[in-house]
Amino acid sequence: MWVDVIVEDVLRMRPTTQHVINDAKSPSGPIHVGSLRGVILHDCVARGLQAKNHSVTFLFGFDDYDPLDSRPAAVPVEFDRYLGMPLSDVPSPDGGGGSYARHYGLGFERVWKTLGAHPDVYWTSEMYKSGQFNDAITLALDRADELIQIDREISGSQKAERHPVQLICESCGRIGTTVVTGWDGRQVSYECRPDKVAWAQGCGHHGRRSPLNGGSKLQYVVEWAAKWKILGVTIEGAGKDHMTKGGSHDRASAMVERVFRYQTPYPIPYEWFLVGGRKMSTSKGVGLPAAELVDILRPELARFLMVRPHYRQQINFDPGGETIPTLYDEYDRAAAAYAGDLEAKTPAEADLLRDHARTFYYSHAEGESPRCFRMRFAKVAYLMQMPTVDIEREAERDKGAPLTDADRVELRQRMNDARRWLQTYAPDQYRFQVQSRLPDISLDDAQRAFLGRLAEAVRGRPVWTGEELHEQIHALKNQLGLPPKQAFSAIYLTFLGKPSGPQAGWFLAALDRDFVVSRLQEAAGAMRAGPR
Repeated sequence: MWVDVIVEDVLRMRPTTQHVINDAKSPSGPIHVGSLRGVILHDCVARGLQAKNHSVTFLFGFDDYDPLDSRPAAVPVEFDRYLGMPLSDVPSPDGGGGSYARHYGLGFERVWKTLGAHPDVYWTSEMYKSGQFNDAITLALDRADELIQIDREISGSQKAERHPVQLICESCGRIGTTVVTGWDGRQVSYECRPDKVAWAQGCGHHGRRSPLNGGSKLQYVVEWAAKWKILGVTIEGAGKDHMTKGGSHDRASAMVERVFRYQTPYPIPYEWFLVGGRKMSTSKGVGLPAAELVDILRPELARFLMVRPHYRQQINFDPGGETIPTLYDEYDRAAAAYAGDLEAKTPAEADLLRDHARTFYYSHAEGESPRCFRMRFAKVAYLMQMPTVDIEREAERDKGAPLTDADRVELRQRMNDARRWLQTYAPDQYRFQVQSRLPDISLDDAQRAFLGRLAEAVRGRPVWTGEELHEQIHALKNQLGLPPKQAFSAIYLTFLGKPSGPQAGWFLAALDRDFVVSRLQEAAGAMRAGPR
């Protein structure tokens, strides 16, 4: 399993008993679900190292000294006046007392806590203002030419000079519009230029000030390198856009080793998380907000969505279609492997089951998962739409034994999930309603004969399981030479008024037997076409 492979590689490459794992995000708008992949990945690696009796500190930083460089669509237009200012100095869009950065950052923190991740949070604005960056800022100013050269050398770009330090303008409070013009070892000369960037307008102020204790911040790549040393980071992953050749990670790595004299943390390059095939952007407010994922999926399933694919494999999540039922089926198989309920017939199958079991282990949000019966999610969704059906009784029939308390908790969770899914994302083939009267349908002679024979079969036994009735339906259609599409559409039209529906055997077995027999007989005797 990929987490275990990373852990073993870390132990081989970084032989230390103490690790600092870091992740970070600029809270420039509603933080999208793609950022959760990094949190869960780092959380899993932390768990894996802790299981090997290694001391681990897991950090998550909100880079709230970054400038507001665009206004998400959900943010009022009057916030354009704050463009260029540090996120920590922009007021909260909800009118509360906190900052813009705290509004979005704390919302993201609530989501990852729901998913069972608990990193220690830091805010870079506080690090700057408390002086933690002072030595790095002084070093960056003293060796600015070298840092600029490293950036050009690694990136292969000879674009206009970009100084590694940005000053806070003492006149307008902006950081995204200032340019360093001099450094005397104590103070920095700077200009706040109206035309430095297209997304914010500087005020034109010229001044001198100390860059320390919050007076300035490092440019993004230099800041990344400095944070590794300041925080003692030993492991940090990043999305593939940062990990391309000559990209921001390569540049930060060269800077931290050649200027800050610190070893680059163990890197984990992971793929993007897409929603409906689209890449997301926090600053533009594009994509599915992380908070909405936990409204769609229970915590364990959301973690499973992140943990199941290899970290170098792209995730494309679309809550519509078969995505959620399929995800539940895969989760259930992983749970069965973890519980030891599946038997491998070959060494390859044994390896696969071990991977499934480890995936389930890392997917569970909190503590040990109780062993319980798990009714298939698609079946729960079908049964939820049959008001006369006792779902607990059907679950007991599936299990072949009375439900335990843990079984009931799991079943109620699935019922809640199914109800929400049916209301919002389920495709039409999953939605149905048993008609109180025989619908106005058109059946040919072969279909009516098939339904008549099926009525006789159902009446001939007091109790049917879904599997038994499923086999009986297939046997009857084969005896009569009726194509599957005609046979099953006849059943669905008779009970639902549409030509498709849930698995027919399990569907009919869940209904009252006398009702099924009566409806089948009525349909078998109906006129070939049109209304009765």
